[in-house]
Amino acid sequence: MFNTIQEVIALSRQNGYTFFDKERQRATQTTIHPTIYYGRYFIAEGTYHGRRMFSIHRALRDGACDIVQGEVFLSHKQAKRYINMFLEEEEEQPSEEYFNG
Repeated sequence: MFNTIQEVIALSRQNGYTFFDKERQRATQTTIHPTIYYGRYFIAEGTYHGRRMFSIHRALRDGACDIVQGEVFLSHKQAKRYINMFLEEEEEQPSEEYFNG
């Protein structure tokens, strides 16, 4: 579980992931919002077919990021509401260590 988006970014970069790469964000016109919800969810804002849209992502234990709901929200408020209504109780999937351990 993470307390800040900076923790996610640092771990992601440390493990070689490029989701938070500045050049990638500039090329895709993506902005990462700073709030972490329930220790793992965050909202990204990007351009989709010429329109600003919001997506929800989940930070994994190693800093990788999975998309939960992509480019379907018209506002930050809608994305936040979705997280609070549907994702707060979602359990993280067991890590690979669990299966190989």
